[in-house]
Amino acid sequence: MVSVDPAFAEIRVMRILMVLHMPWNRNLGAARVQLELAEEFEKLGHHVEKFDCEDAFGKMTPGFRFTRYFRSSFSARAVSYVRRHAKRFDIVDALEGSLPASKEALGFEGLLAARSVGLGAFYEQFELYQQKRWPSKRNWKGMVRTMLERPSQGRASRERAACFEAADVIFLPNKDELDYVSASSGFGRKCRVLPFGLTKARLSQFIAARRPAAERLRNKQAVFVGSWGARKGSKDWSAIIEAVRQSVPGATFLFLGAGWNAETVLKDLSPSAGAAVRVVPSFQGEELPLLLRDATAGAFPSYIEGFPFAVMEKLAAGLPTVAYDVPGPRAMLGDLEGGYLVNRGDTSAFAARLVKILTSDAASYQRQSDSASARAAEFSWEEIARETLSAYESASRRAP
Repeated sequence: MVSVDPAFAEIRVMRILMVLHMPWNRNLGAARVQLELAEEFEKLGHHVEKFDCEDAFGKMTPGFRFTRYFRSSFSARAVSYVRRHAKRFDIVDALEGSLPASKEALGFEGLLAARSVGLGAFYEQFELYQQKRWPSKRNWKGMVRTMLERPSQGRASRERAACFEAADVIFLPNKDELDYVSASSGFGRKCRVLPFGLTKARLSQFIAARRPAAERLRNKQAVFVGSWGARKGSKDWSAIIEAVRQSVPGATFLFLGAGWNAETVLKDLSPSAGAAVRVVPSFQGEELPLLLRDATAGAFPSYIEGFPFAVMEKLAAGLPTVAYDVPGPRAMLGDLEGGYLVNRGDTSAFAARLVKILTSDAASYQRQSDSASARAAEFSWEEIARETLSAYESASRRAP
């Protein structure tokens, strides 16, 4: 049974529906946002339900690919579900593109919120960038797939636009997304920028697991958390590893949650990198504090993000973390003393910054580590949930 914060015992209980086109699973970063917000809302006495892809289609098999066509099929079922249950909820909080219908079409009289966990338009921009920077060999299978996906790409863009247009309030995780939405659609007046967070209990787990600075420095290990793919920097890692090991021959690299086995990951790296790399294809979220405790530095050469838990949790673990200067990491690391952001794709600068951390003296490293944990503590789910509820209330007063 969830305990209710007595300070909120007198507020109006809100009935909230979370809509998302993926499984309600804490180990999926996008789903985790609404799931953990829901937990905070329930602690405050509100009632939360969800409609996810497994409610729409049944249990997902491992490795299921969330294609644009699948998302469009989900959105049709989500619209149908909300129409049937519209009177049961005061608020519907839907992931971008998951509920592309107006309140009138839904028969819904409450507050309709749209939520980005990484703006779809930014991801489409990366796909174009990727095709130019790392053009793949064209074959008939690839051309057929491109032709089949082209209509669904346009449909996905229209559904995202419809979702934002219908919403009374739009939640975005960083200012870059606010600037883009304001300039491209004029919906800026409806937007609220709220980051993602950690609970106090989760933050404490990372801090408690930290090894002493001297031990971490002796280990000289850089850690990456995330799936293995071009968007997350897989094509840059070979150059990064080679440059780091030229300056720090004993440096090692830990890849957590790659989604692939070591053999697959090592194919993308130079032959000499193998001995320095350890790959953990998957892990449970509660295991991460212990998996990070021996590392020295965080590394996150991702090209596009919303507000990555992978960076936030490395910071929580006291790991000075280097990342590309892109939306998401920029919001967390941009003003930290020490300069942990480098231009995207600049593997030389990225490696040089990692080397600087790995070769720090103990006092400097301790300051960086403490600063990292302090920054992570600024992103509190408890506070973000209250701000979200306040944004719901404000938007409800403005809504027609």
